[in-house]
This record gives sequence, C-alpha cells and structure tokens, in this order.
Amino acid sequence: MKEVLAMKRIFVAFLALGFAVGACGAGTDTGGCKSPLLAGDLVITELMANPLDSDEGKEWFEIYNHTSSPANLAGLQLVASRADGSGEEFHTVAEAQIAPGAYFVFGGMVPAVKPAYVDYTYGADLGGLRNSSGRLALRCGKALVDEVVYLGAKDGIALEFDGARPPDAAANDQTGLWCDAKTEYEAGSFGSPRAPNQPCGSTIPPTSCKDGDSVREIVPPQAGDLVITEFMADPTKVADTAGEWFEVYVNRDVDLNGLKLGTAADAWKDNLTVLECLRVRQGSYLVFARSADQNANGGLPKVDHLFTFTLANTSGSIALGYGDQLLDGISYSSSRAGASTSLEPTLVGADLNDNSDYWCAGSSSYGLGDLGSPGAANPSCGITPEGKCREGGQLRDLRAPQSGDLVITELMADPAKVNDTAGEWFEVYVARDVDLNHLQVGRTAGTVDLTLPGGDCLAVASGTYIVFARSLDSGQNGGLPRADFAFSFGLTNSGGSLFVGYGGQVLDSVTYGAAQAGKSWSLDGGKLDPALNDEASNWCAGKDAYGLGDLGTPGAQNPTCP
Repeated sequence: MKEVLAMKRIFVAFLALGFAVGACGAGTDTGGCKSPLLAGDLVITELMANPLDSDEGKEWFEIYNHTSSPANLAGLQLVASRADGSGEEFHTVAEAQIAPGAYFVFGGMVPAVKPAYVDYTYGADLGGLRNSSGRLALRCGKALVDEVVYLGAKDGIALEFDGARPPDAAANDQTGLWCDAKTEYEAGSFGSPRAPNQPCGSTIPPTSCKDGDSVREIVPPQAGDLVITEFMADPTKVADTAGEWFEVYVNRDVDLNGLKLGTAADAWKDNLTVLECLRVRQGSYLVFARSADQNANGGLPKVDHLFTFTLANTSGSIALGYGDQLLDGISYSSSRAGASTSLEPTLVGADLNDNSDYWCAGSSSYGLGDLGSPGAANPSCGITPEGKCREGGQLRDLRAPQSGDLVITELMADPAKVNDTAGEWFEVYVARDVDLNHLQVGRTAGTVDLTLPGGDCLAVASGTYIVFARSLDSGQNGGLPRADFAFSFGLTNSGGSLFVGYGGQVLDSVTYGAAQAGKSWSLDGGKLDPALNDEASNWCAGKDAYGLGDLGTPGAQNPTCP
C-alpha cells in the first residue's frame, strides 16, 4: 500500500494532473489520538492555500466527519508538505471536537486573530500552504486518515470537493471532482468554510438558486424576517448531541440560501449553502436540530435543517445571520431539563425576544416525552408586556384610565338579606372607553387592596356601570343582577372611604357615612363627576329593590336624590 501511495505522489507531481487524494492507511495504530480515527473517518473537503493579498494568517483547510459519532481530534496530526511528500511540517491538535456529519476548519493563524469561520488554529506550524503545488494529510498514529495533493491554487479562491457528492476519502481522489469555489465568504474571497460546498458543475451565480427547472435570484432575509421562538438546550429523553433543537418563525417569504447559524455574529458555525432554493413561507415555523433521525433526536415531529454547534445548558446564545448582517440573536442564562424555553406567542419579534421576561418553559409533550412545541405555535406563557393587553389573541396598546374616566357612584356596606362578606358591593361609572387592566382599588389612599390583572384586555365602554362585589355568585351575593369583579376587603358599616387608581395615582375617591342596613349609598344619577361625588349632599339611600330585596341599583343608572 505504501508503494502504491508513493507511485501516486510521483505521478501527480511530475505529470501535473492537478489533484490526487489518498485515504489509505499505513497501519491501524492510532497512537496518541483521543478518538481511534481510521482511514476515511475524516475527509479533507476544501482548502484555501492562496488567500487574497498576503497569505500570512489567512490560510485554512476544511475537514468533514464521515462517521456517525462525535470525534475528539486531540492527538490528530496535521501534515503539510511538497506535492511529492518531501519537506513535511507537522502540528498535533491539542483539543478539539467535531460532531458527526459536521465540517471543521483548521486555520493557519494565532487564536487572537482567528476569523469566525475557523474552529481551530495551528499558527505557523505548517509553514505556508504551497500555492503552486502541495500536499495536506491527516494522521492518527500510523493511520493515514486522509491525504490530498494539489497544484495551482488561484489567488483568493479555495479549492473544494464537489458539493454534489457526499464527502468521501475515496471519491476525493478523483481530480475531476475538485473545482474552484464560487461562493464569496468575505469580500473578494471565495469558499464555503464550515459549510457544504457548492456543486462543481453548477453555473449558477452565488446570488442565485435553482427553483425547479429555472434559475432565479435569491430573496435574502432581512433583520426581523426570521425570529428565534423556542429552543431545547437540555433534553432528557436523548443525549444533548442528538436532541438539541431551536425553532424559528418566518415573518416574510424569503430564501434561506446563505443563512448563517451560530452562537454570535462573530461565531458562525454553519452556513446553508445549497444549489436549490430554500424557500420558506411567511407564518411557518422552522426546526433546526442536531439530528434528523427521529429515533435519535427524541422524536421531533419535523426537522428542516441541521446545525453542528452546542446549545449550552447555562449562559448560552443562538444567532442567525446573512452576509455581514445579524438577523436575530438571543442569549439565555439557564435552561430547563426536559423542557424547551418558549417565547410568548403574542410577542414574536426580533426585538421582543431579547427580553428574558417574555420566555417560559415549554408545556406540550412531543416525541419521547420531552416538553416543547417544535414546528408549531407556542402555547401562551400568560405574559403581557407593560402598556399592552391581549385581545382576540393579539396584543394591542392598553387604554389606561385617566382622572375623570372612572367615578365611584354607589356602594352597599351593610346588606340585610345576606352576610356582609358575600353581599357587599360598590359601583363605578365609566366616562370613557378604557381598559381596567392593572386598576387599583382600596380603602385608604396609598394602600392598594386590589389590583386587577394584566393579560386579556379588560375593556369597558363609555356610559357603562361596573360592579365590584364580595362574591360573583348571585346565589350568595343577594341576587346582584351583575357582578364584574370580586374584591376581598370589607366596607365598614360605620362609614369609611374608597378609591380607584392607576399606577399609584388616585383617579377617584369618596368618603361615606354610616350605612343603613339593607340600603346602598347612591350618588345622584345626574351628578356623575369625580368632584361632585365628594359632596355628601349629592348622596342618598338606595330606593329600588334588587335580588332578594335589598335596595340599590347595582350596574344601572342611579335615581335622583331628593
């Protein structure tokens, strides 16, 4: 086998056929490699030997994990030499991991200047990759894992193995299956580091894609078009390396060709580079997963695309990008074992999902039993941002009441037909269309006894009367014709005070005298004003019977006082 490999090197070096690759091994002793890598387990798929302008600190090459398991690259030997194998220079990988089916990039620079697309740097240990002819190899002990011999690298253009074929250490021996890269990964430089290669036979420009039998321009996503809405960082039914996923909502019809995935704008790990148009439709949910195998990924109902990076269980982040633009990104400080972290469905936006208060634990079971809603609208978290309320499942601006919008008009402190704890009530007149969300009620200004909830809009219309009651059950509260909101504090029989407010400000307050058993205190029906109800002379005892026979007009216009 060694003789065959030597003959191949000589043949390539002297006849200048351009490429020859060897995946044969010179034994199976894997030496100091942490993972026992054998011939063909890793495949060299792309190399940038002649970067634009100066080569120093810009050279790189890419490998692919052909196995079905993660590989620890520690101990792997990187080798660069002349095309005939002479003048070998080495670097032994210190510590690095490559996921199954993933691409990994080695770069000839120091860590301080490592570009985002490089996973591991080997400094100057390999010297400069030769521009006119050279060789790269991967060794694991005595095992030659893969080798590539090349001639004629063009300025600023990577050489890449045909993206129309799966990476393979035997197939990449064929000269005709290598070509110049066509995808621009940074200004003036072409290649697809850490991403699938473009097919060599393609004549489609990098800004276009194949849509059926035709070719059209890619419709790139803009900021806000794609929104991260859910992620599973810590599955419990399967391993993290197979069961992690995240979900993206599509706000506009776009193509995903060229979409970058990673943990930050300077840490892109994956790039969706394919020939066919990756069209996605407005209103759809996309699932990006570590594995497409339902038996391995926890039973995800759908997987649209794969990613190779890890979602940290604590202090993690996810980012989407296109070109030089960050489309959306989130950061999180924790995750939940066996449950996704899910964005409130009424707060889907690339700005709103930055707020950690708008996320909650997934609650729907999927697949093998972990919790989340991958590929579907999230269940409500019951979260509403300040200044908003939900109406018909959608958020709208809250119409907060102002001074004069609400007037206290009637109260029953001492019902006779039922106990006070069930039959007390008071009435508020609404002078303008408002929402009562977060309305504050109490007996002493500055001390709030009741705050109405947020969430669904508590809309009330101008001209209506709202009844607050100790009990909402008409069988318990003396037969109130209506009761809108419940309160738990007591109205003093000997006289007291009452107020309604918003945001710590009193909107209206009244002071009332000793109650008459079985009769309400009623504001003159023609004096519905927050100033006029301060005058004791504008109040009188209720006259009209309701329910079981107590007197008052709860929820209706009051009569005129004598």
